[in-house]
Amino acid sequence: GEVNDYASRGLMGIAVDPAWPRRPYVYLAFVYDPPEIKDRNPSGARVSRVVRLTADSKDLNKALPDSGIVLVGKNSVARYVGNPDQGDAEPFSCLDENKQPVRDCIATEGDAHTVNMVTFGPDGALYVAVGDGIVNSKGNPRALDINSLNGKILRVDPDTGKGLRSNPFFDGDPDSNRSKVFALGLRNPFRITVDPRNGRVIIGEVGNQKWEEINIAEPGANFGWPCYEGPEEAASYADCRPYRSGELAVVAPTFAYTHTAQPARGAAIGGDLYLGRVFPAIYRGAYFYHDYNGGVTNFLTFNADGSVTDHEFATNMPGIVQMTATNDSLYALSIVLGGLYRIRYTGAAIRPAATTATPRATMRATPAQGGGADAATTTPTPQPARSSGTAADKRIRAEVWKDVSGSDIDAFLKTPQFRNQPPTTVELDRLAFPRGSGVNYGVRIRGYLVPPATGDYRFFISADDRGALSLSKDANPANKVVIAYTPDWTNAEVYDKFPEQASGPITLKGGQRYYFEVIYKQGDGKDNLFVAWERPGGGIEVITADYVEPFHE
Repeated sequence: GEVNDYASRGLMGIAVDPAWPRRPYVYLAFVYDPPEIKDRNPSGARVSRVVRLTADSKDLNKALPDSGIVLVGKNSVARYVGNPDQGDAEPFSCLDENKQPVRDCIATEGDAHTVNMVTFGPDGALYVAVGDGIVNSKGNPRALDINSLNGKILRVDPDTGKGLRSNPFFDGDPDSNRSKVFALGLRNPFRITVDPRNGRVIIGEVGNQKWEEINIAEPGANFGWPCYEGPEEAASYADCRPYRSGELAVVAPTFAYTHTAQPARGAAIGGDLYLGRVFPAIYRGAYFYHDYNGGVTNFLTFNADGSVTDHEFATNMPGIVQMTATNDSLYALSIVLGGLYRIRYTGAAIRPAATTATPRATMRATPAQGGGADAATTTPTPQPARSSGTAADKRIRAEVWKDVSGSDIDAFLKTPQFRNQPPTTVELDRLAFPRGSGVNYGVRIRGYLVPPATGDYRFFISADDRGALSLSKDANPANKVVIAYTPDWTNAEVYDKFPEQASGPITLKGGQRYYFEVIYKQGDGKDNLFVAWERPGGGIEVITADYVEPFHE
């Protein structure tokens, strides 16, 4: 297919035309795999697109063959992919021979910060949220370049993809990049919503090292990334002097909060406004958002003086990647649980706790096909761990392939060494590979994780150069999904350099076997691999062999 789904890439956003079915159009935002480089390293640089499909009038659940029209990203083609064999590396994508941004091209060097969401505003315009496309800080200054489509909110005609004359930087040419820009200076605006009352765009901006942001964009707003993160100046390759001198204005976040380990917070997922009348009064007009690392959903209320108040709403909501509000419900889509959940108001009003209050009222999301929200939390039920047999079986087996250069995991898994050569075996007493083991080697660790108690667990990984942790919903390896990984190197047992290093809360049953797999790649320089968990009621600790059973083919 056309979609590159490596790591956090993939089909990122879907929107249905507001005049459906009279206008039978569906809009897709995705990372594009040009056919000329489809067989190259899937973690290498790629590009992104927004495409419009037309539904078949005889069956609206199907698209008409060959109906796809590229609206944004017509020049997102192989010719403008900088380094298809290595991600986050130079030469950067979507640049011409003079290093200037190419028209209608969305760069995607990284495995995150891609094109994100597509949605409609009350004016009928199509809004597109685009990340800076890269983790390498030498490339992210393009978020401030008005002639690049990366790090922006775009506003375009849903029929043509052209910039609208009412856009703040329209230059008379609707096909120029700047004519499509509504707001700029963004790192990873993963989810947005457009307020139907006034057309303002509310953005959940996933932060970098310290801050998460909720931003409200008026036309032309510049949020300052990478010169600013949250309310603070950020280290950057960009020329930040015009912003720090006050020559150019930067819009401060409407709300910002810091990364923390306890409680876990660190990845703001934008949600939606509740504009219905069924929920109690405090929720009406409120903005709901999610923190992916903590598995919690909060909401903001807007004060008369322009400030906002942050309130707790729900815990035990792991992996929410999109929220939508209707008159009587809040819908939440979980990538961890693999389901769409519906939250309804069904009882007497319980005033939620604000940021400065100590009482906590928590609500558990229930499956969309039934039930509402209840005021309850999960309580871990202690259970004995399964016996893992002999003392020898309490060792964790790591498979090691030597003399494999590079640091990319996906490239390692395709090497002849990994595919054809038997590995050497190293036994471990915990999920930590011995440091100082050399250079140019790859490791795979497989087994069954046996949690000691039922409850919510969070997982963490650190690695130099790269590491990825996959977990299955059961003992079947075919059901494994990546739950935490390192986009770049980290120091040993440092789990907060990147948001991707930590999973959201995952509910596990005590005594049940869950297949897991760790892939680790060391190139050159220093090496480390640590995989840790946070058990119910406990702190972060490296997983020991006491909770691991060996894998048998």
